[in-house]
Amino acid sequence: MLHTLSCFTLLFSVLITQHIFVNAVPNTVYIITNAETPSLKRPGLTPVGLKRADECIPGIFQTFNIGMILSCTTDKDHEEGLSCPAAQRTAQPLANLLGLEIITCGTGEESNDDCAENKMRAFAKTSTQNILIVWDAAGLDDLFENIDVDFSDDEDDDDEDDDDDDNLGLHPDVIYTATKSTIKFQTSMNCTGIDGQADGSF
Repeated sequence: MLHTLSCFTLLFSVLITQHIFVNAVPNTVYIITNAETPSLKRPGLTPVGLKRADECIPGIFQTFNIGMILSCTTDKDHEEGLSCPAAQRTAQPLANLLGLEIITCGTGEESNDDCAENKMRAFAKTSTQNILIVWDAAGLDDLFENIDVDFSDDEDDDDEDDDDDDNLGLHPDVIYTATKSTIKFQTSMNCTGIDGQADGSF
């Protein structure tokens, strides 16, 4: 009986793994948050945020073969998604440079949780180019859950448990690089005059 149960558990795990692999978007996905915003929920970007959006991000991603830029819009639930205009402002200079339209999905309780994943899948059916997601920093955890992306090991989970202040989305300089639903790299943009040296992969 124990052997049968173990075989069933192994088979179930293999099926789940195959399901995730088959359904994962094959394109490389880069994920960043909105650039720096003012305190007290004031609109727009700070001077540092503007420099990141206007100079650093286009300089980095113009050579990354980006074919789709995905960002967020604020839904009726105004408790969430308050930085979506900042996220779109962060993405706009790169979109202009590449000649791309920013594709959007809503955030908040009224939003469609499958929107981002569906739009990425639709893009992946016709293109092998990479995808850049520029998202509201406060909603990054929900985004990761909605697009079924996770870290490559348990190290980040341990770090989050140890220090909630270092939770996802609180560092505008971080680039998350995901392939087949797994985040393989977490690097700094290393913007001149803004960020420190890149930490590399984990």
